[in-house]
Amino acid sequence: MALLYLLTLHTSVFDRFNPFVSETVSYAQVPTGTQKYKNIKIYNPKTSKLESYRLHNVGGYDLSREYISIRHRGQYVKSIKYISKKDFVNKVK
Repeated sequence: MALLYLLTLHTSVFDRFNPFVSETVSYAQVPTGTQKYKNIKIYNPKTSKLESYRLHNVGGYDLSREYISIRHRGQYVKSIKYISKKDFVNKVK
């Protein structure tokens, strides 16, 4: 029972090492004027739809840009890359 609980628990620490959570690239629009993004809606580029979950904490480094590509494993964010609005629209349509 405890193992089942750990497999369904999604935090950045557990998702980083959980072998059942695969690494993926998603896309998001984030607010400008901050480097700490909370509860970010992410788009799956394969389906062009919103994922059923949000990323709780994502750190950024550019206050003026609002579109990002996120390499992550569940809630564990490995890296982000700022992209243009055109690239974002092309990935999520």
